Amino acid sequence: MTTSTTKLPVWDGFIRGYHWLQALSVLGLWYTGTEGLMDWHFSIAYFLMALLLTRLIWGVFGSDTAQFEQFVRSPRTVFAYFRHPNTTTQHGHNPAGAYMVLFFMLLLLSQLVTGLFANDDIISEGPLAYLVSSATSSEMTQLHALNFDVLLGAIGLHVAAVFIYLLKKDNLITPMIHGKKPSQGLPAPQLRNGIIGWVIFLVIGFVIYSYWAKDVVVYLF
Repeated sequence: MTTSTTKLPVWDGFIRGYHWLQALSVLGLWYTGTEGLMDWHFSIAYFLMALLLTRLIWGVFGSDTAQFEQFVRSPRTVFAYFRHPNTTTQHGHNPAGAYMVLFFMLLLLSQLVTGLFANDDIISEGPLAYLVSSATSSEMTQLHALNFDVLLGAIGLHVAAVFIYLLKKDNLITPMIHGKKPSQGLPAPQLRNGIIGWVIFLVIGFVIYSYWAKDVVVYLF
């Protein structure tokens, strides 16, 4: 019989790797975009695109704690969680954190899609910019910049929440490194082998590389 101090595996290898690589990718996009390193900017964006698409697939077929249907709850459940935050009914994301995950994914998806049609008014443009008018591409570029500001704000909110939970003795950082959390008297979630997720990532990455990223990546190296 498990106790609240017993640690159970709750995050598979793909989810943990995705979390940190996503953070590094956003940091890289911010730096390369600010410094005008557009070849690197596009390369990192394609990498993040493969990550995000894999995460969406993993959200349907992956581990229990990764599946959207397992951790996304109704707004009523979120409000109930705020009233009684110490009540744990599932491993993985709490009800409020689940909506933050979806919000992050929506922002990242918007950032990547607008980037496909954006341009820098000099030499660089997204791989689909030729499909739209110059005015539409400019609008996409503006949305791309605005959305990134919103994304940075969401990241700040996320980091603040992590530290607040840390002050409340609820460490959300180390479980995303070693994958284990206290059982809280709950049964262990069913986890899939993270290697499967990385294989899916490689397949998607190869397709993106073949159609869009090859020239950029080859140029860098």
